[in-house]
Amino acid sequence: MQFMERKVLLPAFLALGVLIWLGFGQDAKQPQKNGQSIQVHVEMVSLPVVVSDRDGRRVRDLKKEDFEIFEDKVPQQIAGFEATDEPISVALTLDTSGSMQKKLRLLQDEAIRFVNTLHPDDSVAVLSFADDVNLLEDFSISRERAAYGIKETRADGSTVLYEAVWLSLQEVLKPVKERKALVLFTDGVDTASRKASMGETLQLAKETQATIYTIYFNTEGDLDTVGRGGRVGGIPLPGPPVVIGPGYPGPGSGSSDYAQGRQYLSQLSEFSGGLFFDALKPEDLGPAFEEIARELSSQYSIGYYSTNTKHDGKFRNVQVRVKRPGLAARTKKGYLAPKDGRG
Repeated sequence: MQFMERKVLLPAFLALGVLIWLGFGQDAKQPQKNGQSIQVHVEMVSLPVVVSDRDGRRVRDLKKEDFEIFEDKVPQQIAGFEATDEPISVALTLDTSGSMQKKLRLLQDEAIRFVNTLHPDDSVAVLSFADDVNLLEDFSISRERAAYGIKETRADGSTVLYEAVWLSLQEVLKPVKERKALVLFTDGVDTASRKASMGETLQLAKETQATIYTIYFNTEGDLDTVGRGGRVGGIPLPGPPVVIGPGYPGPGSGSSDYAQGRQYLSQLSEFSGGLFFDALKPEDLGPAFEEIARELSSQYSIGYYSTNTKHDGKFRNVQVRVKRPGLAARTKKGYLAPKDGRG
């Protein structure tokens, strides 16, 4: 089953330079020299935030007034707040290429256990990728449907990792307005993407409102050859074909490509405010999924309307502070402002 068959394509895919979507907008008036005013569209910046105490325990009982937000060191007024008990939508995206053949059963079992660990009100979508990117189950709170989708996975073919990341964030998660996260399991080595690149997806990780949690599973010793070819389920991804070259591992990838893939996954998580996990041994996989489940149940969503209304496309640093002593907040490092000629 491919994305096209589920009819979930969005017009946003038609442009590769998708501008950052930051949630709900409001109009603010700015004075002009002649005494008149113009309407400036100000967009909400939404931040995923996890708070821990000195012992690393997550804190889940905070209120809106317990937080402070600064953008480029300028204080911002909190306009939106969702506590940790609000439902979250999770896109579970699994690498099922040929390199996963020996570990697929373990992956399926641990992924199902992860889904069952989530809060009953949390919704889950299940995706897999190899030669194609497949939406096996759309968002649902039904754990039976999610488990069915996971069990449907089969390991074979090449790896369109970059296209899977792009589609998961832009087509599956972008329409979701509540708390949302991407949980990505892969060895990090892309062997077949042509319409999305490493750089483009890392840029997207800075722009997305979804938190990205990545699990790196090294399959270097499990696969002698990697299949060639690959497509993306017939989806017309934006942009020209990507030429294989530096940064785009091809079939028969070596240790350096796995190291690069690990770094790529780490950056995806860092840019979005999530966490990266090493699952170097089979027994590491279960604890990684368990830790992600705990993270998702401890995540606040905090929004504000930036006092900087320029649409200049520049990166803006964001800092979240907790007023209670002994507590520290973790979120994404910042975001890219829109660039559309209006500011």
